[in-house]
Amino acid sequence: MKEKHPITFVIFGATGDLAQKKLIPALMDLYTKDLLPEDFNIVGYSRKDLSHEDYREFVSNSLNNKGHSHPEKLVSDFLKKITYKQGDFNLLENYESLSKYLSDLDKEIEDCSNKIFHLAVPPSLYENIFKMLSDSGLSSPCTKHDDKRWTRVLVEKPFGSDSENAKRLDKMLGKLFKEDQIFRIDHYLAKEAIQNILFFRFANAIFEPIWNREHIDRVELKLNEKDIVPNRVNFYDGIGALRDVGQNHLLQMLALVSMEDPGSVTADSIRESRGDVLSKVFLSSKDSHNLVRGRYDSYLETEGVSKDSKTETYFRVKLEIKNSRWKGVPFYLESGKALDEDSSEIKIVFKDKESSVCLIDETCRYNNTLTININDQEISICFWAKKPGLTFDLEQKKLSFKYGQEENKTIDAYEKVIYDCIKGDQSLFTSTYESATNWRIISDIMKAWKNLPLVKYKNGIDPKEIKNN
Repeated sequence: MKEKHPITFVIFGATGDLAQKKLIPALMDLYTKDLLPEDFNIVGYSRKDLSHEDYREFVSNSLNNKGHSHPEKLVSDFLKKITYKQGDFNLLENYESLSKYLSDLDKEIEDCSNKIFHLAVPPSLYENIFKMLSDSGLSSPCTKHDDKRWTRVLVEKPFGSDSENAKRLDKMLGKLFKEDQIFRIDHYLAKEAIQNILFFRFANAIFEPIWNREHIDRVELKLNEKDIVPNRVNFYDGIGALRDVGQNHLLQMLALVSMEDPGSVTADSIRESRGDVLSKVFLSSKDSHNLVRGRYDSYLETEGVSKDSKTETYFRVKLEIKNSRWKGVPFYLESGKALDEDSSEIKIVFKDKESSVCLIDETCRYNNTLTININDQEISICFWAKKPGLTFDLEQKKLSFKYGQEENKTIDAYEKVIYDCIKGDQSLFTSTYESATNWRIISDIMKAWKNLPLVKYKNGIDPKEIKNN
């Protein structure tokens, strides 16, 4: 559905990596699909001294680097919608100048536009930007006659740096903005394979009856990469793997796998169900095998990294859930960089089943496994079947469904994020309660591993080999 009222998108950190690689291409795709209103503006806001034309050239290069093949006329029209405003993130007068600039843009279209402020900046800047947006009046929607418009804030993860910092940010946000104005992004929730967990579980009668501790042995959630850190080192150092992806991506994935049926697909119902199960998650094991933090060998050699940095680039942790459905079922969370392969997946491993046709021994173990592969956008089930031939030998087979095929084309996660923000649908955005609950879990982990060593590992290693000494 297309928004009828004008919209102005303001990108804080407009010349950064996120804007270049994700936000600008996503906005271009929405424009190409005619999902933006007739009147819209994109305003880049950053410290760099650039002209409108300079920034349009930056945007054009961003689209070319992404490999987009949009019609030349569409790209030309899109670029005309883009302007640039230089400003400091810490000076109120710059925000007041931005406010006047946005007001002038509204005067040109003789209307009052809705506003989206996207904070594509390091989390350390959030607190000050929130305050400046409020003090300058930018957080308040404008009104045309009796038709009140909206203003929304898109915030990147991680939201806060620790539990206390997140609470302070939430308290500030609660004073400056209404809950329906705040959109905390976890772009992983916007990926098709992740979104489909909800429907895969609750729309199919064959899965929910066995989705419990009686049938499931363990759940494994992984976000592993072969790449090292360099391109994001200014953001990453001091944050680390646990806060970068554990506090958001992995815990939200865990919530979707383990939550109860929300009863409806409304944002409030889904977020309440996710938050409820997250409130029952706890650190189940502090032994050295299930609580590991590590750093790859060459990390300290990276330009911009402090030589006494304690930042981890890998972690492994075991969690459990205190409720009747999941009591005793381990949930293993793992993420790291500079590993032997890219692996973004959820594995639900079912319990062994003794059978006269398949004895549980070295050659045949049941352990049917349901895998949600996020990178390949695939959901698959591993099962046993008889080999063709005269014997009763068995072999493992896979039944799968894959997104991205011609009849099931997927959209980019940021395209979905921006589109849902325009609609005001917060289903895929973390609530204040979820954010606080996630930080409680992460804080418990950080406290538990304070006395553990930071294990050094070789670039390209199999994560199974990363162990505490």
